[in-house]
Amino acid sequence: MESVFRKNYLFWDVVGINPQENRQFIIERILLYGDKDDFLWANDFYGEEKLKQAFLHSRTLDKKSMSFWRQYFRVEKTYVPRSN
Repeated sequence: MESVFRKNYLFWDVVGINPQENRQFIIERILLYGDKDDFLWANDFYGEEKLKQAFLHSRTLDKKSMSFWRQYFRVEKTYVPRSN
């Protein structure tokens, strides 16, 4: 499996990203723009609970992505992400 950091479409605008310090940002990008392999990499690297927590605290996912990941992580439909 290719590292997600080699894929230009996920991190085209970022230089020098740290997988631990920038975990939220990385997971959000994968949930928003990634493919199956990207998600599998993130799941192996961070674990499903960290992915779910990143989803729950996301401020960047669009409505379509939120709806999909809400189903995947089995989050109540009434859940609304935190606002600024």
